[in-house]
Amino acid sequence: MTLLKKFPADFLVSESLVLPTTAPDTAGTPYHYVRLRKRGYTTFEAIDTLSAFCDLDAREVGYAGLKDEDAITDQLISLTGLLTLERIEQFNTEHGAGEHQQGHPPFLMLRHHGYGPLALGVGELDGNSFHIVVRHLNQAQAERLDGIRGRRSLYFVNYYDTQRFGVPTGPKRTHLIGQALLDGDHGRALELVRESGSAEATAAQRFTGPAAEFFSSLDQRRVAFFLSSHASAAWNRQVSDLVRTNCADHMVQEVREGIPYLFPTTADGVLAVLRDGLGLRYDSWRWRDGQMASSPSARPAAVQTQIRVGEVTEDESAPGSWRCTLKFFLGSGSYGTTAVGQFFHQLQAAAQ
Repeated sequence: MTLLKKFPADFLVSESLVLPTTAPDTAGTPYHYVRLRKRGYTTFEAIDTLSAFCDLDAREVGYAGLKDEDAITDQLISLTGLLTLERIEQFNTEHGAGEHQQGHPPFLMLRHHGYGPLALGVGELDGNSFHIVVRHLNQAQAERLDGIRGRRSLYFVNYYDTQRFGVPTGPKRTHLIGQALLDGDHGRALELVRESGSAEATAAQRFTGPAAEFFSSLDQRRVAFFLSSHASAAWNRQVSDLVRTNCADHMVQEVREGIPYLFPTTADGVLAVLRDGLGLRYDSWRWRDGQMASSPSARPAAVQTQIRVGEVTEDESAPGSWRCTLKFFLGSGSYGTTAVGQFFHQLQAAAQ
């Protein structure tokens, strides 16, 4: 069985975002843009750490996308006011020591990017570049990959993957929290947060007041994330129905961390899902201008990318198996893990 993210450095993600910058003394440039490189922190946890260091409210720290903690990720952050190079060095000294240590401890590192008049917000991300090492390949997989080295077109169904619904190795609860909030059942939502193993779980376990007040006390972008996770689960169900309808003879069922998926095993099946899913509705949630609101969001049922298959070599972490590097770019909202999983399902089906 193929293995992703055996080591955090096996999964590198870098945001792509066109962000005009100006000189720091230009009038009307209240925001400082920095690049945040991290491992072992969710974006929410990183924002809390950075805002505390800068003596800012967390709402004064902007981001365009959420990045997983079980990878090494690079993303843009906007800060109100100026963070000097000396302060950046201080932050890196305090939080970046683990970057090159054995055992893969968590770390946060900043580097200057520029200045500008716009705060970053969710939904403004253009996409992400991925550099992924796939391990534990068997001989047949290694030979097939070695035979298709170079750039290959990949069509895949655009599911939300498991990281949307909970922390790695933890229970998948975020969509259930969103459902409870929509139902007005704050008590149920609070209990689910306490079980989630997330950054909010400890605070939720200590909280003794009315459940609704707990959610009012959070950065409302986190509440928006719970609501959007519920919408993501609804999207996945719709997409699964399309796969079942269009790919009944060429699909495979897979359960990932308790979340079920149906994957087409042919490019033709993916394209049938794309055609049938034109106009499929996805409602995203945003906290903006002091209000929580949902709105229809453009999201394709299937995606095409160019995937670059690299050299196949022995997997030093598992004698008798092989490893391969895959590189590709995906637009915002698409998941590298689901792209790679479907790549291997299609590769397997083509060999049969």
